[in-house]
Amino acid sequence: MIRNYFKITFRSLWKNKLFSFINIVGLGLAMTFGLIALMQVQNVFEYDNFHPYPDRTYRILTDFKDAGGRQTAYASSPFLLADKLKNEYGFVEKSARVVRYFSGDMNNRLKTIRVNGIYVDRSFFDVFGFPLESGAYPVAANTVVLNKETAVKFFGDTSPIGKTITHPDYGVLTITGVLKPYKYRGTHFRSDLMVSMATFEHLNADKPDLKSWTKFETFTFVLLNKNASVGALNRALVSVAKDNRKDSDFGRSSHAYRVQALRDISPAFEQLERNAYVEKISDQLVNIIMALVVVLLAGFNYTNLTLARSLSRAREVGVRKVSGALRRQLVSQFLVEAVVLAFFSLVVAYFGFIAVKEYVRVPWIVWEVENKWVMWLAFTGFTIVTGVMAGVFPAQILSRFQPAQVLKGELMPASFGKINFRKTLIVIQLVVTLVYMALNLGMYSQFEYMATENGNFNRKDILNITLADTDYKLLKNEVSRLSGIEGVGMSSDAFGNGAGQYALKARRTDENMQASYFAVDNRFIDNMKLTLVAGENLPDESVDSSGNFILINEKAVKLLHLGSPNEAIGKMVFLNNQTEALVSGVVKDFCFNNYQFEVTPAVFQYNPKQFRLMSVKTTRGADKASLEASIGKIWKHYQPYDAMVYNWYEQEMYDRYFPGEDMKLFGLTTIAGFAVAIMGLLGMVTYNTEKRWKEIGIRKVMGASETEVVRLLSWGFLKLLMIAGLIALPLGYVCNAMVLNIFVFNPGVRLGLLLGSFALVFLFALLTIGIKTYQAALMNPVKSLKAE
Repeated sequence: MIRNYFKITFRSLWKNKLFSFINIVGLGLAMTFGLIALMQVQNVFEYDNFHPYPDRTYRILTDFKDAGGRQTAYASSPFLLADKLKNEYGFVEKSARVVRYFSGDMNNRLKTIRVNGIYVDRSFFDVFGFPLESGAYPVAANTVVLNKETAVKFFGDTSPIGKTITHPDYGVLTITGVLKPYKYRGTHFRSDLMVSMATFEHLNADKPDLKSWTKFETFTFVLLNKNASVGALNRALVSVAKDNRKDSDFGRSSHAYRVQALRDISPAFEQLERNAYVEKISDQLVNIIMALVVVLLAGFNYTNLTLARSLSRAREVGVRKVSGALRRQLVSQFLVEAVVLAFFSLVVAYFGFIAVKEYVRVPWIVWEVENKWVMWLAFTGFTIVTGVMAGVFPAQILSRFQPAQVLKGELMPASFGKINFRKTLIVIQLVVTLVYMALNLGMYSQFEYMATENGNFNRKDILNITLADTDYKLLKNEVSRLSGIEGVGMSSDAFGNGAGQYALKARRTDENMQASYFAVDNRFIDNMKLTLVAGENLPDESVDSSGNFILINEKAVKLLHLGSPNEAIGKMVFLNNQTEALVSGVVKDFCFNNYQFEVTPAVFQYNPKQFRLMSVKTTRGADKASLEASIGKIWKHYQPYDAMVYNWYEQEMYDRYFPGEDMKLFGLTTIAGFAVAIMGLLGMVTYNTEKRWKEIGIRKVMGASETEVVRLLSWGFLKLLMIAGLIALPLGYVCNAMVLNIFVFNPGVRLGLLLGSFALVFLFALLTIGIKTYQAALMNPVKSLKAE
């Protein structure tokens, strides 16, 4: 029986080559992106699966609850916690600390490379699986181990052991070892290098963070003894939280610690602050849904074309039923056909996957997974489910035909009342296509807005230069004298690149709140064209007390309860519990970090010790190449051993938010959905015209012109297009708005662009209908009337 199912299936596919091609290729295009999405999901579940003790390794989380009962969970914990657990509790075999925040441009006197790193204890390498390829792990202060890729970037084939690399803020680091290659995108410890924890302690020796239970910026991991229970660790954490509460200064907040197994870190099923490089399960669901929408379009194609051919297969169903076939056997036959077609599509999808892999170089996409069996089982299951979903409706409808009606010629297309089911599916498919285009358009609008907007802060005609050291004044003065320079400002960070975090409060007795901190001068504020809603800019650097004044944004004024912006001017606030500063001005709220989230409090202070960036404002239309060369000569004079690291701010922000490779993938998904819909429409129009060949021939013999035939054949599809447009336009507008509302800062729904995208779909649909119907109208009536 099964053998006969497959035999009939292959005969049917071969007999209807055009429709088989449309179904296989359309479904294959859709499944390509389904496979990519499935691979990303599998990779997320394979995070950190290469460590030696996954069943005994735990991360310590911190929960905070404020006076209102609102709870916030952090993936981090205090710096002191790891040593306390290791030294006072015997069931803890080892503890390890990880501190992030090591990043920036490093150089080896020959080249400068931007790196991302972490500080780690020596015990980190005992707990986790990062074996050495050569050298030794870093222990002493100012030592570092590189991953293999970073070592090659800096030194090529030469051994880097014993050589040094320099960071403008953290000084000279000696390389002690090189790690063996590991899954860089398969661990939340993703880093280009790992620095000894002794380096972190040395750099922060004069700060209270290392001896305070109030700072929770360390990631603490423990390895339990083989016979120890996680319950003992939980009880220990309750005890530690109780003991150090008297040493904590959380104000009205309470805190508690809890454990998280290493295998539960990725993907993130709960919202954790400071949970770097861990994908949220919701983000993966969004990726899968976007891919499944394209598969859904292809499923509509299969259903529509199969139902369109239902009458041509009616006699087959009637004869088989008269011969004794049961309905479940017919259902099985048609489902087998759908699943076989889906497996042909899987072959197309696999080659599509390879093509996308070669064409698109998107760094955040994983193209390889560790467990190939799981991957292929997932692909196979996905294919079977896709085939069943695409074939279940046609199978149910075709198997319902009554043999008496079929053999008498009384069978009509499957319908619900007076509305033809097939036409309903065509409308639904067009609506889904248009809404899918609207969703993609919403994302495109947001990306373009983030890449090009200039309303939050100025990006135009700004050249950012990374300082090699803090002795910047001579360099600044020389650059300021160049022709084509309007002004030179200084900052600790560029907007959009993150910022330092400072504790901020209006009175000593208040609870601290976190604020983004920027060390800037007044010229930087002017360069960025920030709007002051009250007060005045920071004093000039020549004023001795300039560091005693700060600017804050409107959000900080509100959360500090300083009244109106004008009332806040002249009031004193406290930075990091110790420094008093006077509010000289209030800056209008703007997006200085993430477009997705609301504005957070921000502080701007003249603090030359933290200047790391020179912001050069050039005149409009200045020769960029000439300016780069002139500034390069000045740089070489003052920094002969360091390459000048710079970028044009506008271009850098454009490349960040509108990366070419990401846009390639985005465009491919959009084109795939569009192509699937047009191919389905092509199949429907082709079948409809073939079914009416004799009618066309008779009408032409009776004197009908080609124009009249085209109008007659196309009118039914044009009505469906108009109905789909009327339904899809409001739905698309709502979906577009929903996508944009994910971001606090967005351009709003661009109705003109939305209508333009819909018009593009309609144009191609009209061309498809027009070309096929015109070809049918040109056909010689003699041939159509002779055809059986």
